[in-house]
Amino acid sequence: MSGRSGAAIVTAATVIGSGLNFVATLLWTRLLDPSAFGRYALVSAAAVLLNAMLFEWLRLVSARTLYDPTRPSAVHPARADALTALYAAVALLFVTAVTILWLLGIGFAGVAARWWPVLAAFTLTEMALAFLQTVYRLRQRAWPYFWNATVRSVAAILLGLVLVRHAGLGALGTLLGIVIAQGAVALTSVLFDPLWRAARPWHASRAQLAAAVQLGYPLIASCALTYAAGFADRFLVGATLGPHAVGLYAAPVDLLQKTLVFMMMTINLTGYPALVRAYEDRGPDAACATLENNLQLQVGLGLPAAVGLMVLAPGIVHLLLGPAFRAEGARLLPIVGAAALLRCLVTFHLMMAFQVTRRMGWMVVPPLTTLAVVIPAGLIGIRLVGLPGMALAALIAQLLCYTMSAFLAKRVLPLRLMTPDIARIAAAAAGMGLVLVPFRSVTDPFATAALIVLGGAIYAALLLALRVPAATRLAAAVTRRARRRPA
Repeated sequence: MSGRSGAAIVTAATVIGSGLNFVATLLWTRLLDPSAFGRYALVSAAAVLLNAMLFEWLRLVSARTLYDPTRPSAVHPARADALTALYAAVALLFVTAVTILWLLGIGFAGVAARWWPVLAAFTLTEMALAFLQTVYRLRQRAWPYFWNATVRSVAAILLGLVLVRHAGLGALGTLLGIVIAQGAVALTSVLFDPLWRAARPWHASRAQLAAAVQLGYPLIASCALTYAAGFADRFLVGATLGPHAVGLYAAPVDLLQKTLVFMMMTINLTGYPALVRAYEDRGPDAACATLENNLQLQVGLGLPAAVGLMVLAPGIVHLLLGPAFRAEGARLLPIVGAAALLRCLVTFHLMMAFQVTRRMGWMVVPPLTTLAVVIPAGLIGIRLVGLPGMALAALIAQLLCYTMSAFLAKRVLPLRLMTPDIARIAAAAAGMGLVLVPFRSVTDPFATAALIVLGGAIYAALLLALRVPAATRLAAAVTRRARRRPA
């Protein structure tokens, strides 16, 4: 299989998996009340955060060190044994700590102690699946990766539906569906892969263990802080207002995660290899040019999406969320949409400057800045105006984080954050928003869908009218292909 076809399969799996997760959000906001959805959101967020704190550094070390082109499996067996042993050791410590906390009745980040068993199972199966998928990508085994990613999402939805609708388990049903799906897919992947059947973690050498720890320990703080900054708002809401409020807050945030954030993450995934090659082969100026092209694409797709979400928020939440989530979702979506756009620009653009120049220590600055602002501001905002206050605090935190990150990024690379082309893109997005503003109170689903299409057409026309190069090149390519097509 060629590298290009393998990359296409992996991309397809990522898109399908994200699409299914988006469908899951639509389902759970209709089948669960806000309190149950809030518990589901808190437990799943806590599991992802614990996974980041304990295991993400090991996954990144695996991605960096396991590949060995001289081996038939494309994986260095001694390093695989060492990393598997480290995973097992960290998992054992985690399970021990969870058992003690559960027996003592101590909760975590607004999650009651009774949820510890399912939270631990979620964390461990999430970790196993992420590790296996990383190794599949290293070995360029695209179809096993595709199966692994898509079956997990399909099975989680189907099992969750059965457990919620027919067993009446509510939030527990959605979580158990995910845990069972992740565990079954991970176990099947291990049993049917000769690489893991041949693993001998008890034979791991001390030298390989020490090398993995030495490479990975600087990543622990960065991974933990990044995920903590991403979930701090819902934990603050849970600790002060309870699960019902978390459900109302998390629903529009999850919509953005599955749409705007996913779209900009995909752009980054495809552009990052070119950025690394540009920096290593041709130096900082070439890297800046690549980053500038990536920024134009991110802003060109992300900004109009964020503007549309802000302007058409009432119609979009009526189209996508369950009835109990719509009133609060319409108030929150414009604010959390702006915050999500800024967070994406920091994560998928500015922090790339730190990565490509190997200033890894500077990568803790954005999440530290976010946490330093969002915690006190969020507590004040919640006390004053409730959930909109939390959303506004998150927006302020992301704005300050963007400012600080931009200042540091420009110190390591001569980046241009505003160019004539980006200004034209911003003008086109603003023009689209102005046309849609008179329809901001529309809530009919069919009318909302038509307005979304209309907004896209207006935005495309404005890009062409303003002579944005990427848009004119795309239009010219489409025109040439249409002319070559036989009548």
